[in-house]
Amino acid sequence: MAANKMEAVDAVWIILSAFIVFTMQTGFALLESGLVSMKSKTNIMVKSVLDVCFGSVAYWFIGYGISFGSDASTGNSFSGNGQFMTDVDVSTDAKVYIKYFFQLSFASASTTIISGAVAERIHLFAYMIVVILNTGIIYVFPAHWLWDNNGWLFKKGAHDFAGSGVVHMAGGAAALSTAFIIGPRYGKFDEPKKVYTISSGSNVILGTFFLWWGWIGFNCGSTFIISNGSWKVASRVAVVTMNGAIAGGISGIVFSISLRKKRKYIIDITELSSGLLAGVVSITACSDVIRPWEGLFIGFCGGLIANGTIKLVELMKIDDPVGAFGVHYAAGFWAMIATGFFADMGPGDNSINGGVFRKGSGRLLAYNIVAILVITIWSGGLNAISFWIVKRTIGVRMSIDEEKIGVDKIELNDCNEPDYVSKNAIEVGSSGQINIFSTATIHSVSSSKKVKSFQENFSSKKKEPIISTGSFSQLKDTYL
Repeated sequence: MAANKMEAVDAVWIILSAFIVFTMQTGFALLESGLVSMKSKTNIMVKSVLDVCFGSVAYWFIGYGISFGSDASTGNSFSGNGQFMTDVDVSTDAKVYIKYFFQLSFASASTTIISGAVAERIHLFAYMIVVILNTGIIYVFPAHWLWDNNGWLFKKGAHDFAGSGVVHMAGGAAALSTAFIIGPRYGKFDEPKKVYTISSGSNVILGTFFLWWGWIGFNCGSTFIISNGSWKVASRVAVVTMNGAIAGGISGIVFSISLRKKRKYIIDITELSSGLLAGVVSITACSDVIRPWEGLFIGFCGGLIANGTIKLVELMKIDDPVGAFGVHYAAGFWAMIATGFFADMGPGDNSINGGVFRKGSGRLLAYNIVAILVITIWSGGLNAISFWIVKRTIGVRMSIDEEKIGVDKIELNDCNEPDYVSKNAIEVGSSGQINIFSTATIHSVSSSKKVKSFQENFSSKKKEPIISTGSFSQLKDTYL
């Protein structure tokens, strides 16, 4: 009876943790919608829904079986087998449902990383195919290699506790390869450059908070049990996770302040968010085997690495609107390396399997480096090949004209700004500025000398429809 109670407690722990991880999709949606331009923000939220819908059905049909299928006669170190279209006898195998539900939350999160890298220019049909292939086929093999007891990297001693490699590096490698193949947004690197600004800093910060709190379930839930003293490990994981995020956020602030003289402002919202998230990615591989102070150090370094990588990717003229490669791949890379140096695998014979700084033999570091290489080649390479095939067959890219109008209007019939400007939408401020109100934002133009002529011209002109591209310039040219 006592054993059954402990099983029930562990089951509730995992289900609640998985629920928290699924809420991270809310965080991704808010964060990415804030980082893209106004005319694309709804589209990127819809892609988070597609990640769960199409990714989940692919994972249920085939993905879980490849990662964790438990048919001992056909499963091997390369892949699992069995439990496809996952359906078991709940009276005897209910644990399969628990594991499936938790792992599904991770699988969908990995694919969401790709979404931001191809934002504002990918067709939804093409993205649906990407989601199905990545979640159901590509992602699931590294999950088996590192997380299943029969996986070859697991047997060799590689350690990735909650997915810095399996989830974040894999998603980041896929993000870079797809962003490279689809090409940059219209005018991004042309001369003169088209400036893409974020649509909502508040969404970015709110999304960051959702992801931050979600990561507690992400990492703590990866203990899988809290009975028989395992809650002690979960408690340390929680503290290390918080420390990694805190230090990453501080590193983002430091990175921003270092550029203050050049930019004339203190904190860049995107660098703050990227640093914080990269900090928690950096300790995800090792949060069960490091001390809290090490979480601070590793998280701080991870934030700097991520923000530096984001700048490097831009210099390479690869358009990654949300910094997915820097935050997820670069910080995940660092996490796997840091695990090889700092991991404490326990006293006695276990110590030899620990990190180099814990008097380990170096085996852990060596096989974590192997894991880095195979995840990069597998996830980056296969996503590049599959995405190139989709590009050459049905196409992946919106036309320039469609990009100018915006994916929200083209693919969702969601126009973020009104088609007509009326007198009621215009207000002359006390200092002479003209405010033009829309359903989503307020554009303000300092134009005290032109207020009178603006009012006269506006009242005399016919109220013709304005094609909204998310930019104020066309409206200004029409009426000022």
